[in-house]
Amino acid sequence: MNILLLSAGFVGLVIAGLTIHYLLGGLLAVGSFAGYFFMNGNGEWFPIVIFILGILLLILEVFIPNFGVAGVLGGLLLFGGIYLNYGDAGQSLFDLSIAGIISVVLAIILLKKGYSFGNFKKLILEENMTKVGGYSSNKDYTDYLGKKGISTTTLRPAGKVAFDDTELDVISSGEQIEPDAFVEVIKVEGSKIIVRRVS
Repeated sequence: MNILLLSAGFVGLVIAGLTIHYLLGGLLAVGSFAGYFFMNGNGEWFPIVIFILGILLLILEVFIPNFGVAGVLGGLLLFGGIYLNYGDAGQSLFDLSIAGIISVVLAIILLKKGYSFGNFKKLILEENMTKVGGYSSNKDYTDYLGKKGISTTTLRPAGKVAFDDTELDVISSGEQIEPDAFVEVIKVEGSKIIVRRVS
């Protein structure tokens, strides 16, 4: 049960980072990690804080390729958090290894299917532009709801679609869509346009 909760937590992080179901993945990660620590913990918050710092460093490693140090420190903090919480170095290493293998395999499968961290990076950039740089976007694309267009790039799931003479950034509903495919807008959330393939 313990290893399943830890594995589910890392699977949730992969889903949150690589797919448009980031909310579902985030909830799965938080719920699973919380269950793992509180079912096996000693009531202290320090191991949880160390574990969270480890996750943040691993995420940093994703955004800074070949940085190296962040990934190593992140892995050590993950192990340290689990060990301090569980109290058994061998079992902690085993649990973390199995959870890591499962999450890496899932990430490889999703990356081969065309998913990427591009959307997440773009979201971070947009948030920084809005909150730090004072940038704000008032664009409303609700008029495009139900409209059909043609993909001009591969949607993985992010890409571009041409609607008449206008090319817009969109996100597919989950599947990878090749260029020159007919798509339809099924949902609009502010400046985010979600489409699906149509025949």
